[in-house]
Order: sequence, then structure tokens, then C-alpha cells
Amino acid sequence: MTVVSVLLAFSCIAGTAALSATRLVANQGVTSTLSREWRSCLEVESEDVHFWSSAWSAMESELLQLQAAAVGQPATTAEQPTAKAAKHPKESKHFNPLAGLKLNLNPKSPADLVPALAMLKGLYEDGKERIGKLNAREKDSKQKFEAKQKQHEERVATIAARLKNGSLSKEFAVNETRDETRFWTYWTHVRERQHRQYHTSLKIQHGTLSKEKQMIDMYEKTIAGKESKQQLAKEFAKKVGGGAMPEVVLFQETREAVAEFCQDELAEVRSSQVELLQVETKP
Repeated sequence: MTVVSVLLAFSCIAGTAALSATRLVANQGVTSTLSREWRSCLEVESEDVHFWSSAWSAMESELLQLQAAAVGQPATTAEQPTAKAAKHPKESKHFNPLAGLKLNLNPKSPADLVPALAMLKGLYEDGKERIGKLNAREKDSKQKFEAKQKQHEERVATIAARLKNGSLSKEFAVNETRDETRFWTYWTHVRERQHRQYHTSLKIQHGTLSKEKQMIDMYEKTIAGKESKQQLAKEFAKKVGGGAMPEVVLFQETREAVAEFCQDELAEVRSSQVELLQVETKP
């Protein structure tokens, strides 16, 4: 064997070793990237569940208080579905949205309505603030998803380029493409859930504000004595068939409509809470 042949042989061996080493480093980098990506997924899930759990709990409390003001009695509360409640039923407690509030739920005079009116105005302002937070959250989620989409497209292009220049084997290119597709599918599902939660919550919150405004207007007119007592008596008689009547007669149709609205929307809120629970317990 000539010296040239030996040198060529060593050159081929060195080149193969170098290529293998390059692929090994690249593959190790892929493993590290996957680990970081999964951590990112878990962090997003945890933060997402925390935000929406808090938002739905606040909206549930708001609806229960509005319902109580409408029907004139403490609203019955459904126990929120949680993993802890399922494991420790004796420890679970009923949530009381009226705890600490001094409200007369069976008013007999205009003065009895003042605390409830203050509560309704507080709920209205909180609701407007919540809508601002929901819109800001949706904007932020949309921007983050767009960044993920750009990152996904760049990764797919990088895999194709490395396969073409030989720095990535066909086998690992297939594996990386599969992993990247899996992550992208995951993020699209996350985004779909985020937008669905946003759309549902915004609809409920806007509807709740509308009902609160109706109740506020009704309370203010009654307290100020702007409504004709004769007309109120006539409306009340239609509902109860005459008889003894309290000094303050609230518009029954408005109250009934608000109570029905609260009942329907509470069911939707709790359905969204169950959806979050499924995300939280997903392995």
C-alpha cells in the first residue's frame, strides 16, 4: 500500500468519524430541545389553567350574587369540580358568594335596596375590568401563538436543509419532523382551547353586564321614587293576583329574566370549569 493510499484511507476514516461526531452532537441537541419544549408545554398548561380557573370562579361568584339580588333569596351554589373534592369529599365546602355582605334579600322599603344597589354597581365595575383583562389575555395569547407558528416553520425548514447537506441522517430527519409535528399539533390545540374559553367568557361577561345594568336602573328608579306606585301595583297584581303588597314592588319580569339568565350562564361556566379540570389532570 502506497503512502498516498494510506493517507486517503485515514482521511476517509477521519471524515466519517467527524460526520458521526457532528450527527451525535446534533442529535444530543435535539434531545435537549425536546426537553425544553416539553417543559415549556407544562408551564403554559399550568399558567393557562390558573388564569382561567380564577376567571371562571370570579364569573361564577358574580352570577350567583346577581341571581340572589334578582330572586330575593340566597342562591343555591353548586360545588366546584376539583380533583381534591373528588378525593376528599368531607373536606369540600359550599361556596357562598354572599358571605360577609349585609343584604336584605326581602326588601320592604327603598332603604332596604341601598346595600344591594351598591353590590350591583360593584359587580358592574368588576365586570368591565374583567373584560379588559380578557381582551388583553386574548391579544397576548394570539401573539405568542403567531411566534410559535413562525418558530415551527423555521424548524421544519432547518430539518429539510440539514437533511439535504448531510448533517442529519434520514432516520433522524423523520424523527425530528414527527416530533415537530406533534409539538405544533399540541400548540394548535392549546390555542383553540384558549380562544374557545375567551369567546365563551366574553359572551357571558357582556351578557352579565347587560343584566346588571337592568337591575341597577330598576333599583335606582325604585329608590328615587320615579316609578308610579299605581303602575307598580298594577304590574304586581298581574303577577300575584292582588292582595297585600309591600311598599317596594320590583319589576317582576326583569327579575325573572335576570334569574333565568344567571341559571343558564352558571351551567355554561361550570361546563368550562370541567373542561379545565380535564386539562389539569391530563398525564
